[in-house]
Amino acid sequence: MISGSKEAAMARGSRRSLVDEVLPVLRAHARSLRVGDQMPTEFQIVEEFSVSRQTAREVLATLKAEGFIEIKHGRGAFVTDKSESDRLRFQEWFRGNEFEIAELLEMRTSIEPFVAELAAERISEEELSLLRESVEGFEAILLGDDVDAKVTADENFHGIIMVASRNSGLRMFYETFIPSLRAYRARVFSPPADPLLALPHHRAIYEAIASHDPQEAGKQMRDHIDHSRLDVRRLAEVNANFLQN
Repeated sequence: MISGSKEAAMARGSRRSLVDEVLPVLRAHARSLRVGDQMPTEFQIVEEFSVSRQTAREVLATLKAEGFIEIKHGRGAFVTDKSESDRLRFQEWFRGNEFEIAELLEMRTSIEPFVAELAAERISEEELSLLRESVEGFEAILLGDDVDAKVTADENFHGIIMVASRNSGLRMFYETFIPSLRAYRARVFSPPADPLLALPHHRAIYEAIASHDPQEAGKQMRDHIDHSRLDVRRLAEVNANFLQN
């Protein structure tokens, strides 16, 4: 099934994890296939490499994060058309703006959870309807290829919450770093990032605000920003490892 034996994969060093031992073999296998060809299943990886199901899942998840495969539920993993230039652009952006990215997310963490709390208390029915429509239409936009549309949709969601807070001072301060936020969003909604990661957070924030639960709204907004920070750093690390191999 795969060129190279289990022994060849496991002989790379006993100190490395099983995931790291299996990954190079499956990366090489993916490179040898055509776009659309099916990769080994979780069960086949378990059988061929004598690893646990959890290890097999981590291997497939890493291959997906690296852009080698897409996973179709109920069908398996398939080789994708991966663009190395996307990874290089992301790395250049991250390395050149790492400090500014950290500052931007710190500012968001200090402001937006409190704004969400205020919105949960003060949002009007009309604004709540607009927020619901924003969430409902977000997935279709994220699945498309129009990065500008994704940025606009995300800005719209957070903008509705900002207006609903009824705090003009916070809104004025927030608007001062919208250009930086727009540049950040354009990058995290572009390949090789996965824009769909934002969707469950938007839903959770909406549900908390719709329930008029300030504490939960603030928590969900904080979780959203924290996950954004972690996702960007994780993607940068994955890309760096990929580009070195």
